[in-house]
Amino acid sequence: MEKIILLIFMAVLLFSDESVISKCNECHSYSPTPSYKKIHKHYLLKYSSKIRVKQAMIGFLKAPSLEKSEMSNGMKKRLKPENHTIFDDKTIEKAVIYIIEKEDIQKRFKKIS
Repeated sequence: MEKIILLIFMAVLLFSDESVISKCNECHSYSPTPSYKKIHKHYLLKYSSKIRVKQAMIGFLKAPSLEKSEMSNGMKKRLKPENHTIFDDKTIEKAVIYIIEKEDIQKRFKKIS
């Protein structure tokens, strides 16, 4: 019985993350918008730790602005990151955690070795 409850709980968590990220995919699955991989890479190069990356991504998503965006100037002019959709704090937190975990470089290195 306990195993069934645990499996149901894990499935709910998994699907809730996918529904959160589906809101992001409405824009980020199309061409000129950067992929999650590129976004994560830019933040990781600048902030270098998961905690700082998470803080910076959440900071941008809570109050999108040109200054907080990690896009190149050309991309900023084309995509206007200050017009990014604003979501509630819970959605932002889940989406950022999902992207950081999905694009985690350390996990990729572990798979290779």
